[in-house]
Amino acid sequence: MGIKITKMNVYILGVLLISTVTGCNPSSSNSQETKANTYLPTKNIILFIGDGMGLQHQKAAQWSSVGLDIKLEMMEMAASGFIETQAANGALTDSAAAGTAMATGVKTSDGVIGLDPNFNALTTILEEAQNLGMHTGLVTTTPITNATPATFATHVKRRNQEIEIANQLSESKINVLLGGGEDKFLPTGKTGCYPKKGERDDGSDLIDKFMANGYTYVCTQVSFSIIDSYSSVPLIGLFADEEMIRPYSPSLEAMTQTAINTLSHNDKGFFLMVEAGQIDWASHRNDAENAISDTIGLNEAVKVAQRFANNSKDTLIIVVADHETGGMSLSTTPTGAANEDGPFFMPNGDSFYVNWSTNSHTSVNVPISAQGPNSDRFSGVHDNTFIYTVMSGALSSFRNR
Repeated sequence: MGIKITKMNVYILGVLLISTVTGCNPSSSNSQETKANTYLPTKNIILFIGDGMGLQHQKAAQWSSVGLDIKLEMMEMAASGFIETQAANGALTDSAAAGTAMATGVKTSDGVIGLDPNFNALTTILEEAQNLGMHTGLVTTTPITNATPATFATHVKRRNQEIEIANQLSESKINVLLGGGEDKFLPTGKTGCYPKKGERDDGSDLIDKFMANGYTYVCTQVSFSIIDSYSSVPLIGLFADEEMIRPYSPSLEAMTQTAINTLSHNDKGFFLMVEAGQIDWASHRNDAENAISDTIGLNEAVKVAQRFANNSKDTLIIVVADHETGGMSLSTTPTGAANEDGPFFMPNGDSFYVNWSTNSHTSVNVPISAQGPNSDRFSGVHDNTFIYTVMSGALSSFRNR
């Protein structure tokens, strides 16, 4: 397993009792937007997505790490509300449709990335940021070609087209890409930093392509730890052949810190999406331990962004989920149900239990919290497309001030 660093040019929340969504006008939240021309200037946007994270996931992480009486940082931001998550083709969404809605403001069908239901290409918030001269970045614990990160920068009919997603990422000019998925960037038969051989049957080595285009490539904790944020832009880090392995190395917190350090050198600002992608995967398995651990990890990453925002008041931080997975509920006494997980323990030694109602996605509303300019707009209940509406308006306001 080698270290690859190429010297670069400096470019520098039982289940939620909010009613199940069974069909609502996707434009309803947009009709609530009555201050379209009064956005506060916003230089930077950091969007955190806890994939599959409902309010009960957040509460389980809270109980486990700080107890009943203290909330996690991401639960105590300046504004909070709930997001409706239905897709264009039904009440249940997947990450592709939900991500596309958040990234573009347009509803699409499950499985579709960056396209409307008729497969017309949509402009994403990341692409808008690039057009404004901003730095951009994507960070995840899943393969970087997985659905959520892909929705911000690529356009494919099916989320499993990860080879094509990798192609498009290699042309995207995104300044920072951090996650797993090395095998999607290597030709068939070639081994990189990890055991699994490449999956590309077109013979192309996209890692070589990235480096030829001036990217620093890192694939280990050691190489990642010595990155100079000034001289390593643009940067790609792939820390697993597929999804990153727990304990994540580097951690989501560390990747977020490096991404912010690197992107913030641009006077025109930056857009960064950070995903705790395996909350969803653990919840599909009804694996409360890892779902809780990854939600705590997301909160640690949010704290990194909050420290940055303390000195950059024109930074909007948003924490949201694409959907809830597992129908998680909590109790402080055992129920004896077959799908009960626990006991888990609070810092004071008190125990609690996790119950699951499904191993699939649910249609309950998911929590959203935010701080910084325009964060007050997220109070109340909104459609997931409203996230894009606010982000786009905020960026335009900064440029047009």
